[in-house]
Amino acid sequence: MDPDLLSCFYEGISQPHRLAEGLQRLAVVLDCERVSLRIWDRRGHWGYAAQALHEDGQWTLDTDECDQPEPALRALVGKFEPGQWKRLERLSGAEGTRAIGFIPAGQVVFSTRLPVPQAEALLSLHRQGDEWPDLPLRMALATAACRALLPALDPIVRLRQLSRQCDHLSALLNGIRLPLLLLDTALRPLAANGSASALFRLSARTHAGKMAVSLPGVPPSQLAQLVERACAPRPCGGAIEFPSHNGAEVGHLLVFPMVVSALGTAQPAALAVVQRGDDLSDEAQQLLQVVYRLTPAEARLAQLILDGQSPGHVATALRVSVSTIRTQLSAVLKKTGTQRQADLVRRLSPLMFLNPAGDSR
Repeated sequence: MDPDLLSCFYEGISQPHRLAEGLQRLAVVLDCERVSLRIWDRRGHWGYAAQALHEDGQWTLDTDECDQPEPALRALVGKFEPGQWKRLERLSGAEGTRAIGFIPAGQVVFSTRLPVPQAEALLSLHRQGDEWPDLPLRMALATAACRALLPALDPIVRLRQLSRQCDHLSALLNGIRLPLLLLDTALRPLAANGSASALFRLSARTHAGKMAVSLPGVPPSQLAQLVERACAPRPCGGAIEFPSHNGAEVGHLLVFPMVVSALGTAQPAALAVVQRGDDLSDEAQQLLQVVYRLTPAEARLAQLILDGQSPGHVATALRVSVSTIRTQLSAVLKKTGTQRQADLVRRLSPLMFLNPAGDSR
């Protein structure tokens, strides 16, 4: 297989245009007018398409977020065995020969279904006319290309799924007044609420092309260190005190660990929170409820534990049994991914800044 073709497929994981360039190279090798790739989530949440089209002596490359294909195409693909090529020259419906999806009626199309976890993928080779010279050889080359493309499809599906989850998370975070920004280990923003988008600088890029997230008043190296600690094998949170733009108040940048799941795979991440002098202490409980899906009672218990209170003292203060508190604490440990109380304190310690001394709300 052409090494340049492989590099296009793998670079296409993060650079969609490179994936389209790979399809163009494949079209040239197979003597096609068009090569199309469609991927869609089996649950109907998202779709993705890439194609290379040769028309009037020029190539047009496209990648596009799209809707799920129509039911007729999904039903057709569902009958394919993975890796099996099917010739779709004429597609008939109630109104006779017609186009279906991106497959024009009357065009010779060979399509095959690619096995991808949690998604469907269809690779189609298009050619005008009824004859295709050296068809067995071209089908063998196309099958080899499918095998080369497969390792790149799984990360693409995971990224689409993660992107969708982060879009939902951004919507949830918008319900909290504190600026909240979710970052991956490479300091790439995964999700942010409106307050964070206005405060953080998210568009700057380094010479290596990576995202350079920054917060006015906070040295980038310190932010990077906090994110690295939060994403480490033994994650822990941290905080930086910084002056505001007008110097009238002091702010705190808080970073603590998170885990983001995409298709059953857990990925470490860091949640950056900015707390100003006028922020309310009960934002901490709301934050815990959104990020770790704690109940209000569990979030309140987590804050009291962070204040240094023992389960017995919490039970006395809240006038409930110690067994109830221990049951809630067990749920908190499970939801936050910690094993014992000391681990919980280390992971959530940045939230201490959100709870003024003596306030046990």
